This record gives sequence, C-alpha cells and structure tokens, in this order.
Amino acid sequence: MKIKSLHETIASVENEDTTSTRLCNRTKKYIMDSSNGDERTRSHLDTSCPQEAERRATYKKLDSINESIERRSDVLIVELLKIYEWNRLPTGKQANDDTKRRNVVAMRRVLERYGINPDDDDIRFFARKYRGQPIPEHYAQFHSSNDVRLARSVFSKGWIRFYKEREGIDTSWFNNWIALSLNPVKVKPFEPEQSEENRIKEKCRALKDTDPELYKAYALAYGLGLRSSEIQRAKFGDLRDNYGNKEIIIHNPKSGRAKDIRPCDPGWWDEIMSYKTSDDDLIVQVQEDRITREFPKFLQTECGVDDSRPVHRLRKYAGHRIMMLNSHNIFLAQKALGHSSPDITAKIYAGNPHIGRSDINS
Repeated sequence: MKIKSLHETIASVENEDTTSTRLCNRTKKYIMDSSNGDERTRSHLDTSCPQEAERRATYKKLDSINESIERRSDVLIVELLKIYEWNRLPTGKQANDDTKRRNVVAMRRVLERYGINPDDDDIRFFARKYRGQPIPEHYAQFHSSNDVRLARSVFSKGWIRFYKEREGIDTSWFNNWIALSLNPVKVKPFEPEQSEENRIKEKCRALKDTDPELYKAYALAYGLGLRSSEIQRAKFGDLRDNYGNKEIIIHNPKSGRAKDIRPCDPGWWDEIMSYKTSDDDLIVQVQEDRITREFPKFLQTECGVDDSRPVHRLRKYAGHRIMMLNSHNIFLAQKALGHSSPDITAKIYAGNPHIGRSDINS
C-alpha cells in the first residue's frame, strides 16, 4: 500500500476540492460553495466584506484538509515502521540504522505477543481494539522489559511529531499505551562474578587455536568493550596508534554521531593487531550469524554465561576492568565504551565502588 505524505494529501484535497465565494442576494453576506467529486456543500461566511470572506473561506478549506489528514488511520503498522526506518528527524539526536532496526524488531515482538500482525493490521484496527488498555500482565513473562524500552523509541516525542506533521498520522496515543504497560526499566548495576569471568577466559582462550575468528570476536568484546554490531563492522584500519595512545574508530556508533574515537587497552589492542592482514579487512571475517547467534550460544552453553545478552556481558566485564585498572576513572570508562553520558556508565558500574585506602599521615 502506498502511503500519501502530508504534502500529497494536501495536494489531492486541493485538486479534488473546488470552492467559490459569492454574495447572497437575500442576506447580503458571502457564502462559500464547495464541491469534492459528487459531494457539494454550502457554508455561510457571515460577512459582507469580500476580503474577510476570502480569508474565512481559506480557513474553511484548511479545515477540510485537516479532516482528510485525520482520516488517515488505515495505514498498515508495517508502513509506519518503514517511515521510521527510512527517515531522519529534522533536529535532535539521531539513532543509527542498526539501532533503528533493533527498535523495529523489538516493536514487532511487542505487537505480535499482543496478537497483532504488523504486516496485516492497520493503525485504525489497533487503536479501536487496544487504545487505553495496558499490555497484559502476563506479557512480562515472555519478553524482557528491554523490548518495550526499545519499542518506545519508535514513538518518541520527536517521532510522534514527525508522523503527525510530515505524514498526517496521529500516533500520540500509541506511546501512552506502552507507557501503561510496564514500570520504567531500572538499570541494574553490574556485579562481576569471578568464577564466571574465569570460565569465560579459559574457554575463550581455547578458541585461539580452535576458532581464531570467534577468538577475535571475544577479544573485541571482552578486550575492547565493543558491542555486537560494532564487532561486525570493525576493520583493522580502524585500529590506530595515536602517538602511543591505542585507539579504535567506531563508525556510525549507537550515539548517532558519524564516528567515535575510543581509547583501548594496549594489551588487547596489540593482541588484535597481531592478526592484521590489511587495513580494509574486517577483523572478524565470518558470516553475521556466527557473531549474533553462534558466539552468544557458545558463551551461554560452554562458558555458563547466564544472561540473555551474553556478548554484552563481556562488554560489561571490559568496562569493569577499565575502571579497576585506572583508579575508578568513570570518564575514561565512558569514553572507552562509547556511552553518551557518564551517568549511563555510573548506573552500570558504580554499584560496588571501591575506595582506596588513604595515607592519613601525608
């Protein structure tokens, strides 16, 4: 189904709708005659001034356009998701393409669990059946609240305004529905487990001989703190030695910036560079599903990582290690992990702070 944009909607109304004003001989006031196909209407403008009559006629025509826009409720949900994926907000922070795709997948999971098929059901059907009703309580038993958090990004204030102003689609109620569903997501501070970390290191070090590509994925996640999507895109040319400071360039990061330049653990940087072939080569040269499916499964089954996002747990160990090795420098950890704010880093890694012993005699 082709979706009309706001501009196309206005153009179609203007093309189909013809109006004219004339002075009524009986009342000596202007009236407006309108025709839209076979439909004809007459409106009293209640003025004898021709300029005022034209002004009022213009406003009435705009009202007609707005009514046409408000009727655009037969848009399939999948088409709305495409608008989100294929467009950018005029101003403000922008999500990158990978983040948008994850948000859309999460929204699909939320809807499908609720018995809605985004490919077949339109907004009108959804609004009529579910508007004002929270997601059932049993929903949380099937999906983590992280899905709901990601799904809400599709209907942020900026995007709700975009859908309304640019596409003529009112979705303001959609986010209210999700907001009713679950309590706000609370970020749990990361609590490292020594036994788990030891198992991870033992099992993943063995990959160095048995599966070097997955070993490099481990090195990027546990050693440098990269996200799974960043591991897939990282190239040897992104690693650089900046006057002795080891760094990695992350292109199109989650922050929405064009690129991040992150400081690296020198030991792990050297380890990864020992595999270098050429600058243009991907560091991990495998099919995407080996990083997104096989590696996480290995961490869960072989390393005993009890986490729905096992690769991300390696990233947390990286952040924790950076904090421990650098006098609990939360700003350095923020920079190395690519967090948009130190507040995010603090919420995750400040759960068990360790205060060094002061020398009271100095």
